[in-house]
Amino acid sequence: MPVALLILLSTTNFVPIDSFTDLDAIANPMDFGFLIIMSEDSLANKSMALEIVQTLEVLDMEDSTQISLYFVSLNASGYSEMAALAGQFGGFPAVVSLVGHCGFLELDTEFLDSEIEDAWYTWGDGATQGICNYCTRCNP
Repeated sequence: MPVALLILLSTTNFVPIDSFTDLDAIANPMDFGFLIIMSEDSLANKSMALEIVQTLEVLDMEDSTQISLYFVSLNASGYSEMAALAGQFGGFPAVVSLVGHCGFLELDTEFLDSEIEDAWYTWGDGATQGICNYCTRCNP
């Protein structure tokens, strides 16, 4: 991964993850965030990360500090498993909205600004129970 992209991701609070196991370890049922599933095109990855950050800034969401940002690179062990659940909206890089452990909703990158806003006000603003299905993972 080019150094410029690593610097961008680290300065904008994107956290690298390796697999769903990482998400399971750091997320709880009420968490909300966005995950970039990277492509081989480093410029497209950088552009996608910038668009997410700029959208969050423009929308000036009150609780934006509660929005987690993640990325999974091509060389991550769980990349293929995550990529299998995304890419339907023009391929990769892809962006998914993460709601707790159970939510993994791909956003249409052509309308990313409105998709991010819609996801936040539907599942992330704290006014809902997210999309947790109260499985035995979190509710034994």
